[in-house]
Amino acid sequence: MVGGWVGDSGGWFMDNVVSLQLARERALQPSGSNQRFLERLKAENAQLRSSVVELMLQIQALRDRAETLTA
Repeated sequence: MVGGWVGDSGGWFMDNVVSLQLARERALQPSGSNQRFLERLKAENAQLRSSVVELMLQIQALRDRAETLTA
């Protein structure tokens, strides 16, 4: 038998297909640490979005004041 190809090579092949499918499914499912990392990224994203909104409001207020002063 060379490299598992002689004899029951169909069983060997199917075992590897199943192993690859299981590995793919596990890779797609977030692990505990990946889930915590994802939650932290979501929280940071929400905080950054809030900061952007605040900055946009401040910019608009400054523009409004500049327009008032030059009018």
